[in-house]
Amino acid sequence: MLAQRMAVASHKIFSHPCLMKEELLARIRNMFDVPVMQNNLRGLWVELMVFELLGSGWKHAGNDWAAWDLERTDGLRVEVKQSAQLQSWGTSLSSPRFSIALTKGHYLDGKNYVPNLSGKRLADLYIFAWHDGDDQRSASEWRFYVVGADRLPKSQKSIGLKALQELTEPVKATGLLQEVTRLGH
Repeated sequence: MLAQRMAVASHKIFSHPCLMKEELLARIRNMFDVPVMQNNLRGLWVELMVFELLGSGWKHAGNDWAAWDLERTDGLRVEVKQSAQLQSWGTSLSSPRFSIALTKGHYLDGKNYVPNLSGKRLADLYIFAWHDGDDQRSASEWRFYVVGADRLPKSQKSIGLKALQELTEPVKATGLLQEVTRLGH
């Protein structure tokens, strides 16, 4: 049975690459186009949502080993972290935490490793996105806490939502660009 499925898939790939591409894109669309996304997909969704909310003058710099996710044309580096109350497996009852650990290094061009010898976080700003609504696809349901890297606790590897609320007020999607501009001078 497996050999037969592999033969059919192989036939699709080599005989009809456009058909295969459309089927794959449809599967990807279905993975993201749900009110509650899997944890491993939601992070990418939120990075790209923030990228769109910030508008022109930004590039998506995130990859597997990048030290920041977004970069403004003037060099401002932004790391995006996210968490949500509703999970694909149910409702999380624990307090949300966001990783803020110092990176030991990063791949500047995706290939060459550069160690972090500064002892500092490599992003300038952090955007912590929190969702406690019903539809994670909707930017209007997210709250964003924007914090300068220098205001984060230096030795901590993670930070909770309550600690973030003590550092800053949340902004809605419509106010995110203004807040990033204010803090990123």
